[in-house]
Amino acid sequence: MEKRSFIGDILEQPLALKNAIASYPGNDLEILKKRIDSGEIQRIVMAGHGSSFNALYPSFLQLSKLPIPVMLWQTAELLKYGSRQIESRTLLILNSQSGRSIEMEQLVNQTGVGRAASLVALTNYIDSPLGQKADFCIPLMAGEEHGVATKTFINPLALSIILSLQLNGENADQSRASFLLLADAIAAYLTDWEKKVHTIGQMIGSCSHVIVVGRGYSMATALNGAINQKEAAWNFSEGMNAAEFRHGPLELADDKLTLFIMEGDDQTRELNHKLAEEVHSYGSHVIWVGNKGSKKFSTVAVPESTAITQPAAEAVAMQLVALALAVNKGLDAGNFRHIGKVVRVE
Repeated sequence: MEKRSFIGDILEQPLALKNAIASYPGNDLEILKKRIDSGEIQRIVMAGHGSSFNALYPSFLQLSKLPIPVMLWQTAELLKYGSRQIESRTLLILNSQSGRSIEMEQLVNQTGVGRAASLVALTNYIDSPLGQKADFCIPLMAGEEHGVATKTFINPLALSIILSLQLNGENADQSRASFLLLADAIAAYLTDWEKKVHTIGQMIGSCSHVIVVGRGYSMATALNGAINQKEAAWNFSEGMNAAEFRHGPLELADDKLTLFIMEGDDQTRELNHKLAEEVHSYGSHVIWVGNKGSKKFSTVAVPESTAITQPAAEAVAMQLVALALAVNKGLDAGNFRHIGKVVRVE
């Protein structure tokens, strides 16, 4: 069997995304929209861990447009502190690539989950404990993965966004078409990945103090971009909200800091640019991630995208950043030292 690799998983993303979109059970999930409209579902609780948590963030924002409470939990926190939020009028949306991480398995096996009105599972393994307990299973169709979440971040990100748009009454076919176009754009973007990694490597140099920031949908990319750097390149990197960065962490801005700023959408792009200018004025190395950037800053371009697909496009660019950082450090990107693909220790 051919040895899997971080870059191999990155290159498989366009096909994996198309497979996931083709398998999305839109007709089956339409009943959930009706149950929300009728008042049978009066609360939505979402949960995941690590990349699985991050992937749900855009969907959480989209679902928050509904006139019912929506909560996003880390699985362990929901298990230990929030299980009473799950009751007979709750739609529970759980994301786990394996469907059998220790906290997820405990959560789906406890009686609280059985009280939910419906359980929607996003998982790569429909025969997992999570998949078997689900009322509706959305298969990730990501196939095997080396270690770092690439396909198993992009696919649930896309699928959960499509689900959230559908529950908001929007046309699921249109959103699926948008992500199919993105898959082609990612494939085109990655045709010269070696050149891109080399260019990014020269741009970022040796950066040991890294913060990745974003807003809105791009928060998912900021959080996961930092995780990619930790896992693939063993680099100290923190992901956070760009507005939150102003509330204290701005004190870290000096010539030792490298700040990656996700461009984001029209609503907050200008705010992000103002932050970039200020942090740059303090001597920090600012790197803009997006296609509508400024000539003032080093820029990592992303695959062409629309508003709803932009976080997935940004995520691919940040994967190449993590790969470039590993190359600069002389590491074989994505080889875990202390963990496995599935966390089985609580």
